[in-house]
Amino acid sequence: MSQNPFDEVAEKFARATDRALEHGYLRGELVLEMAARGIPKGSVILDYGCGPGRLSLLLARAGYRVRGVDMSAGMIREAEKLDRRGLDLEFCHIHSPEEGLRRESFDAILCSSVIEYVLDPDPLLQGFRHALRTPGMLIISYANRSSLWRWYTDRRNARADNPMWAPHNRMWTWSGFRGLLRHNGFQPVFGPKFFESPLDWKTWGHWFRSIPFTGSLGLVAARPEPVRPAR
Repeated sequence: MSQNPFDEVAEKFARATDRALEHGYLRGELVLEMAARGIPKGSVILDYGCGPGRLSLLLARAGYRVRGVDMSAGMIREAEKLDRRGLDLEFCHIHSPEEGLRRESFDAILCSSVIEYVLDPDPLLQGFRHALRTPGMLIISYANRSSLWRWYTDRRNARADNPMWAPHNRMWTWSGFRGLLRHNGFQPVFGPKFFESPLDWKTWGHWFRSIPFTGSLGLVAARPEPVRPAR
């Protein structure tokens, strides 16, 4: 059985995220902001593809019950090193994309920097929809094809310095990703907010977070559309 490619970078990625948390972690701030707008405290949130668990930890500290899952055993080992005392926070290594998506088991799902690595995103999004209780919320990021910063880093081959870029399979414009969500039964309700660019922590950078030509990632919240009864 081949090793998950993310196992090799798990420790390095965890340390990099810790440094970002010390100096300002915009991804975390945006996730918490969207959660506060649409997910009641005490709700059960699935952090699907939780990596080293830092976003899971932020959500648990904010008063949510969080279950983090990842197909990388190395990432889960890093997550399990976190201090979880007094928090309703659990981590689990899964072996297939479908594992952990029990029907109507979660009030919300976070999927951060995952879907761009998935060869076929439709089954994953449909699994999310089935795993959500009503009314449910999905907070999901996607690789932003419209980003000038992404284009620049690709041209400069800067992505070679970031092992998390290498396995990217897909990128979307906002129009394309919105269409993907709707095709799989989700209606966007908040966002998108764009981040991961040099503008992230400029004092005036917040003015650009709704402009698709900036951040290399977009973050959006969506709810499942009601199932229409058969006629």
